[in-house]
Amino acid sequence: MKTLNLIFIAFATFQFMSCNTNKVNILSEQDKEAIKSEILAINEHVIESSETVNFEKMIEPFADDPEFISITNGEIINYEGWKESNKEYFENLDKQSFNLTIEKITIINKETAILTLGGSAQALLKDGNQIKFDPFAATVVLRKIDDFWEVIHIHESGIFTPIVEDSTSIE
Repeated sequence: MKTLNLIFIAFATFQFMSCNTNKVNILSEQDKEAIKSEILAINEHVIESSETVNFEKMIEPFADDPEFISITNGEIINYEGWKESNKEYFENLDKQSFNLTIEKITIINKETAILTLGGSAQALLKDGNQIKFDPFAATVVLRKIDDFWEVIHIHESGIFTPIVEDSTSIE
């Protein structure tokens, strides 16, 4: 009889603990909206820093972490490779502008979210050349690390076209 009681107590404890675990992982609509607001603020920070060509400010939300992965048009690189590639681009950049047409956030849980972006961009290089990115899309995975959202994965693709000035160009 003692064995049966112990089994019942163990089963009841397991059920109680698993019920509490599920409730902890459920996010309220208010929680989801707060997460979305935080993610949108980070994206605004990255876009604004990119448009003003502030490399150090732009990379702040990106995790300098061994798990970080960047994929751009088929090239897979780690954080250091991503940082070096972007630094080189920013060193040649005079200004750029973005036109986002899609900005969607998918919340996985209270510590993980996916930001999907789409739109177009235009860049003016220091040598006077211009590049159009149209269309471009990005999938950005963010994880809350030490109370801050950080980008741990980014996958970008787009069509990059030089803009050639001619008599039909509109300024």
